[in-house]
Amino acid sequence: MCGICGVAYADPQRCAEQATIERMMASLAHRGPDGSGSTRPSGAALGCCRLSIIDLETGDQPIASEDGTVVLVCNGEIYNAPELRFELQSSGHRFRSRSDVEVIVHLYEDLGPECVAKLRGMFGFALWDVRRSRLMLARDRFGIKPLVYSQRPEGLWFGSEAKAILAAGVPGGEPDPVAVDDLFRFGFVAGVRTLFQNIRKLPPAQYALYDKGSLRVQRYWSLPSDFQEPTRRESEWAAALGTKLRETVAVHLRSDVPVGAWLSPGVDSSGVTSLAMKCLGQALPTVTLGFEDPDVDETGRFPTLNTYPGFDMPNERHWCVMESFELFPKAVWHMEEPTARCLEIPRMILSKASSRQVKVVVTGEGSDELFGGYVHYRLERISRLVARLPLAVRQKLLAPLVPSDRPIVSRLLLAPRSMSRDRYARLIGPLYSEERSRLYSADLRQRLGIQPLAEEWVIPQSWMRTKHWFELLRRCEFETRLPDFINHSLDRGSMAYGLEARVPFLDHELVELAARIPPRIQVRRPMEKFILRKALRGVIPDQIRLRPKAGLGVPFETWMRGPLPEFARDMLSERRLRDKGYFKPAVVHQLLREHQEGRRKLGAVLIAVLGVQLWDEIFLRRNASMPPG
Repeated sequence: MCGICGVAYADPQRCAEQATIERMMASLAHRGPDGSGSTRPSGAALGCCRLSIIDLETGDQPIASEDGTVVLVCNGEIYNAPELRFELQSSGHRFRSRSDVEVIVHLYEDLGPECVAKLRGMFGFALWDVRRSRLMLARDRFGIKPLVYSQRPEGLWFGSEAKAILAAGVPGGEPDPVAVDDLFRFGFVAGVRTLFQNIRKLPPAQYALYDKGSLRVQRYWSLPSDFQEPTRRESEWAAALGTKLRETVAVHLRSDVPVGAWLSPGVDSSGVTSLAMKCLGQALPTVTLGFEDPDVDETGRFPTLNTYPGFDMPNERHWCVMESFELFPKAVWHMEEPTARCLEIPRMILSKASSRQVKVVVTGEGSDELFGGYVHYRLERISRLVARLPLAVRQKLLAPLVPSDRPIVSRLLLAPRSMSRDRYARLIGPLYSEERSRLYSADLRQRLGIQPLAEEWVIPQSWMRTKHWFELLRRCEFETRLPDFINHSLDRGSMAYGLEARVPFLDHELVELAARIPPRIQVRRPMEKFILRKALRGVIPDQIRLRPKAGLGVPFETWMRGPLPEFARDMLSERRLRDKGYFKPAVVHQLLREHQEGRRKLGAVLIAVLGVQLWDEIFLRRNASMPPG
């Protein structure tokens, strides 16, 4: 696990300055506190800050091929490295280290860019091909690890975080108005955009090739859509899923340092923790997060796995309290893209606590996207039936009947019938178009009006006509919410404290198996994630296995009711709102009053406003008084 950075020039004879790559690496020191290294071949520079997990003695990066013509820096873990190493050694390759990422170098020698399809793991890597003067960037299938870049006429700069690109002196440019709009539309910045106009994300499951000033991006994997065994019985699917999950957890435990787990009362983290104990043959240290606010504190209502007979393990309890909101400026610095849900704050608390004991934790993230655990899956099941009625009927007859305190019902009632960018946003986002327009300043509305249309979902048209609603919604989750919100906040929250968070539910072999399970089994009532619960029978106590999902809630609604910390009062003042120019001060203050008086729940909207204000102060104004992480 690392932070990587570098540059490839359009002129392959140009040499990078050591001072530049040193500044880039220094900006990522929190991601890799165990060491750093760099190389500057003609036409490029690659740097790495290392968090040592596998091969503690000889696994430093950059890593080169036997003849030095292929050089690599990689952030992540390759879980099938032992199996790949055996194959490569059998075909004549010689290894210089025991590092898991060295297999990428030798795979590239044999297969070129298509080597990425052989990797099982989470990764963002950069590879310099000396013979071709070509840079390859690649990102794992689900965007677990980040990779951003900025292309300019003279070259392409990249990094695990945008800070590295900014540290190189490359301007981030103006704020991207579509990215700001995304934050209020979805609750996060979606797709390839970042809040920086000149910095883009490499999308999940894609690699990029850059040489002589030209950039080409290629997708190498997609969520499967074919059911090869539709007649397999429910019990057979559950057995296959249970077997694969055990194997997946086992490979995610490969490490040369101790591994811990994040443990909640839910089925996902409990299942992963129980399977990890069985694989290791011993207990592993766990950390559980509780909330001062009883409305969101799952631990106050349900016991965790460690309290049941046969599951004795070390468990530390930590708390997210009102004062935890003070972490928000630091969270924005690490996130670089604030979200509307503050999920990064509890993850930072968990990460800080875990990093005192271990360098690696396994978590239950990804299960809800894969098996339909969120409430918006239930909302989609119900609302799609109403969507069959003509829009005029829904507008005139049904909309007036919806209570004013149920805004999501109103949004869905008027949503397009088929799954689309707009329908998905209405399922998960804080504000729909009319509300956003009222909040934005005239300047932001004008800039949005001249922007090209945002990219649509990567969903084949054939899917829209033939696929079950569950498959369509899951595809939207995997293309956007999972990489751009769940995994983004997981990576930034954990790496803020040099902690590697692993996600067994996002192993691509497990995902491919789950994607073949027919929807009629996946959405079986009365409980969400039916097939997963069946697969975990005997793995965790039935009291946990059969308990309805409560989920991780963040008390941002309470936080925004006050009393607000000084940074929030400052950033939401009329002077600051006018100075930055994104929002209408009168509308922001009206929304804040309505929220604090309990007339409406607008915490997510106000958190998004505050996040943009802080982002501007930290990254555009370079305010030194703001926490540098």
